Amino acid sequence: MTSYKFRPFLSLIGFCIFIFTILVIVAFRLATDPGSKMLLSTFSAVLSVFTLLWGIMGVIELISLIKKANRMKADYKNEQISREEYRRGRISLKVCFIANVSYLVIFSFQLWYVISNWDTFNV
Repeated sequence: MTSYKFRPFLSLIGFCIFIFTILVIVAFRLATDPGSKMLLSTFSAVLSVFTLLWGIMGVIELISLIKKANRMKADYKNEQISREEYRRGRISLKVCFIANVSYLVIFSFQLWYVISNWDTFNV
């Protein structure tokens, strides 16, 4: 028997990177010293680009979750797993899909922010 417990690790890491990026952007807005503004601007640009690159991992995780959902459904139809295990796996997958899709929505807002403020980034 296989266990159908899923965790959206890549999306959770993406949320953490996004929150850290927002904190650096806020610190940049509040900084008054030109040296710290220059350093925070560089960190903000690097973190924004890294967040955008991590979005690829979010898409890969979404594809993987879709494949796992299809595999679990096929196992249930072939009576390889019980109804209770299928129900628990489906609930776990729903939570993962919610986390992943919300991360991809945040990723799209981050992409819009980077595109609209491209001239202010210091890479």
